Amino acid sequence: MLGPSGFRVDDTGPGPRPDDRSGRTPVLAVGSNAAPSVLRAKLAELLGTGVPIALATVEGLHVGHSAHVSARGYVAAAPVRGAPVGAAGPRTFTVCWFDDAQLARVDASEPNYRRVTLPEDVSCRPVVGSGGTGVCDGSVGSSGSVGAQVYASVHGVLGEDGRPLGLRRQEDVLAWLADRLGPGLRSELDHARLVDPAVRERVRDAVVAAGLVVRAGW
Repeated sequence: MLGPSGFRVDDTGPGPRPDDRSGRTPVLAVGSNAAPSVLRAKLAELLGTGVPIALATVEGLHVGHSAHVSARGYVAAAPVRGAPVGAAGPRTFTVCWFDDAQLARVDASEPNYRRVTLPEDVSCRPVVGSGGTGVCDGSVGSSGSVGAQVYASVHGVLGEDGRPLGLRRQEDVLAWLADRLGPGLRSELDHARLVDPAVRERVRDAVVAAGLVVRAGW
């Protein structure tokens, strides 16, 4: 469990039990929300109730890039339903169980995403020994992943010919965009330039015009 002073894995001392998920919503992290430093910055005083965290194996979901540039100048990660071409087997994700106040805070921090429930054909099970048991909704003995949620991009995801682009390093995804958007925007596809709202909007418009937005399956 992540708390104000870091991780706690035992049941001793004051505060909530690390494995107590009652009244909490499990949310898969596909980007920076998997980082404890990001969660501490977002949740701040709300960490007093702790956040149970575990690794989970997930089948039927992979990670691509949202078809927008974030305010910090990055082409952020976004979940994509289905398996990427040439890939097989489950992937490992971080799952955080948020209480209502924490969930509202994280929702407010994600204006470019909407929280959706994983469909029945996407299985999500915590990795034994990582702090989780049962399925991602904490309902031991049930099947599927009903209750587990993820933040999906409202902009769609990057891709072409109907196929989503898989997750890449920032320099690689910017190079991918530069190859497709032409020389007119090449100089704009730089992190130092992309923090400018006007530049971000030009890039977003060019991505849409070039047909580089595909559905993520939601």
